[in-house]
Amino acid sequence: MQWLKNLFREKKTMEQARQWIKEKITEQERTKKQATATAEQVFPELLIELKKAIVELERAELRNPSIPERAKHFMQGNREQFLKLTSKFAENLFVPKEAPDFSQLDLLFHQYAQNTTRPAAILSEFFGEEVKNARKALADIEAQIQEIKTAQLKTEEFQKIEDIVKNIDAVKSERESIEKQRKDFEEQLDQLKRKYEALKKEKEDFTTRPEYKKVKEDIVNAARERQESEQTITNIFLPLSDAIKKYAHNIKNEKLAAYADNPLEALMHDYSFSILKHIAALREAITDNSLGLKPEKQQKSLESLKLVTKEQLGPMLHRYANAKKREADIIHDVAQRPIMQEYEQYAVLLKTTSNEIQQLEATISKLKIPTDDELKEQFKQELEKHKIILI
Repeated sequence: MQWLKNLFREKKTMEQARQWIKEKITEQERTKKQATATAEQVFPELLIELKKAIVELERAELRNPSIPERAKHFMQGNREQFLKLTSKFAENLFVPKEAPDFSQLDLLFHQYAQNTTRPAAILSEFFGEEVKNARKALADIEAQIQEIKTAQLKTEEFQKIEDIVKNIDAVKSERESIEKQRKDFEEQLDQLKRKYEALKKEKEDFTTRPEYKKVKEDIVNAARERQESEQTITNIFLPLSDAIKKYAHNIKNEKLAAYADNPLEALMHDYSFSILKHIAALREAITDNSLGLKPEKQQKSLESLKLVTKEQLGPMLHRYANAKKREADIIHDVAQRPIMQEYEQYAVLLKTTSNEIQQLEATISKLKIPTDDELKEQFKQELEKHKIILI
C-alpha cells in the first residue's frame, strides 16, 4: 500500500532536497571530524592497552604445568606467532583521515584476522583470559576506526547523491545551451530561406527584362539551328543503323560500325567520306537480304542509302559545322555581356545560399537534446532510501 508508506515520508522540492543534502554532508563531515578527534585522543591509550595485553600474554604461565612437553612446544610456537603478528599489526595502526586510509586499514585488519585466526583459537585453550584481553583491546581500536569510517561512508553516500544533482544541473545547462544554439541556427536558417526566395524572385524578374530575353532568343536560335542540322544527318543514318551494324560486323570494320551508334560523330571524323566506298556492297547486302533485315526495314534502308552521297553529306556536314561554330560564338559573346554576368551572379548566389541552407539543416538535424530523466529517476530512488519524496 504505497499511499500508506507515503504517509511516513517527507516531501521535498528539488531546492529543498539540495539543501537537505548539503546539510547532511556538513553533518557527517562534522561527525567524522569529531570521531577523528576522539580517536586521536584515545588512540595512544588504546595502543597501550593492546601492548599491555600482548605483554601479559607473553608472560602468562600455564595453569596446568603437567601438560606434555609436545603440547607446550606446540602452544609456544603459536604464542610466538600470535605475538609477532599482533605486535607488527599494532605498529601499523593509525587514525584514518582520508578515504584511501580506510581501504588500507580494511586490508590490514583482514590480513591480520586471516593470519591469526588459528593461533588465537589454539592459544585460547591455554590462555583464554589473556587472548580475550588482547581481542578486546583490538576491538576497542577497531570500534574507534569504524566510527570514523561510518561517518566517512555516510559522507560519501550523500556526496554521491550530490553528484547526481550536479549531473542533473550539468545536463540542464547543456540542454539549455543546445536549445539556444538550435534556436539561433533555426533563425539563421529562416533568414537564409527568405534570402533564397528573394533571390529566386529577383532572378525570375530579371529573366523578364528585354535585354535578357534578346540574349536568350539568340542562344535558343543558335541552338535550334545546330540541332536541326544535327537531326538532318541523324535522320539519314537512323534507318541504316541495323544494316550498317551487321555489315560492319561481317567485314570487321570498326570505323564503319561507328555510323550505327553515333552517325554525326562518325561523319565528323570521316574526313575522306570512306563510308561511300561501302555503299554499293551495303546496298547489295540489303537487297539480297544477307543481313537478315525485315522487308520493311530493307525498304527504308535502301531509301536512306540513296541519300548517302558526297553531294548530300558534304553540305549537311558543312551546315552543321557552321551552326555549331555560330552557337559557340554566340555563347562566348553572350557570356561577355553585362546582362549575362549579372544573371550568373544570381545563379552563383542561389547555389551558395542553397548549399548554406543544406549545411545548416544537416547541422540542426545532428543536434541532440540531452535528457535528465534517468538521472532524476536515480535521484528520486536515492531520496526514497531516506524516506523522502521529491515533489
